[in-house]
Amino acid sequence: MRDRVRRIFRNVNDGLDLIVFLNSTEPHIDRSFFYATGLTDGLFEGCGAWLTPDGGCEITTSALEEEAAKKSGLPLHVFQTRDESTRRMKAALKGHRKVGINAAELTQAAFERLKKQASKSTRFVDVSEAVMKTRLVKDAEEIKRIQRACDIATKSFEETLPFVRSGVAEAEVASELVYRMQKNGATGPSFHTIVGSGPNGAEPHYTAGERKIERGDMIVIDFGAIYHMYCSDVTRTVVVGSASEEQRRMHGTVARAQAAALARMRPGSKAKSVDAAARDLIDRTKYKGRFIHGLGHSIGLAVHDGGALNASSNLVLRPNMVFTDEPGVYVPGFGGVRIEDDVLITKGSPRYMSTAPRDLLEL
Repeated sequence: MRDRVRRIFRNVNDGLDLIVFLNSTEPHIDRSFFYATGLTDGLFEGCGAWLTPDGGCEITTSALEEEAAKKSGLPLHVFQTRDESTRRMKAALKGHRKVGINAAELTQAAFERLKKQASKSTRFVDVSEAVMKTRLVKDAEEIKRIQRACDIATKSFEETLPFVRSGVAEAEVASELVYRMQKNGATGPSFHTIVGSGPNGAEPHYTAGERKIERGDMIVIDFGAIYHMYCSDVTRTVVVGSASEEQRRMHGTVARAQAAALARMRPGSKAKSVDAAARDLIDRTKYKGRFIHGLGHSIGLAVHDGGALNASSNLVLRPNMVFTDEPGVYVPGFGGVRIEDDVLITKGSPRYMSTAPRDLLEL
């Protein structure tokens, strides 16, 4: 993990002598804590990772998480009570004049507590941009875990397809898919599974409700697995029965848009140009204006891992970044189509990490 810590400091380039990733209570847990420590389980509420420019990292941990923390092989400072935690924090800050904080993930209450234990001469600097920049480029172990999360999601989706039929509730499909993912090795789903049937498919962030699937429904199924803290995020659109001409047209448009974006996902490409490749194709069809979200987002320890492929992003793609490629078309009252894959940026051609069938499946 020392290389990860050193890369964070190189991206800061601001003369810091300490960086702290401080967790509060769930859901306010900084995933960068796990990035720096290499830990893959445990909750670590109220715990911290203390990073130094030489690549060093120490953990302040509650006794509750001590056994999990030992797996890191890093120096530990264990506390039993909040008062003891405060004393550990004060000791960790002692002598440091310029301290980096991940403001994007740090609660105001935790920051105030941190400031209270520091000397008056200590200056706190927001390093969240540098942390995001570092985490965007995955190392070999991260790529391996994301790939495993993708493989689990793909296999589980394929196993769930026979369950998707007329008369089954959306929520039942979602629960079957989550069950399959955990049975196949996932810690759990990486987000609330979306099963949007018929008109519900027109809501990009619909989850899964009581509506029963009907013959002729087009269904948007958005799902992902967590494996050793790393996420996958995949979407497929299927039809129960035979697809109508309009359903085929919508799906074909989105499929071409996804392919157009994939062709741009190479080192040196600007994120906004990747988004434009898909958006321009859709906007040349009858579905102009129906692609209502950004093309994609980075993925890793979080489903939305910091970087974005959208019209306002100035990000430049680099090898070993992982992004979703997920154009969609949404027609209120009729339904929607989204095709989403996790894509690894390589030195050459981009590579799909998720491999479930992309054709419009008629079930």
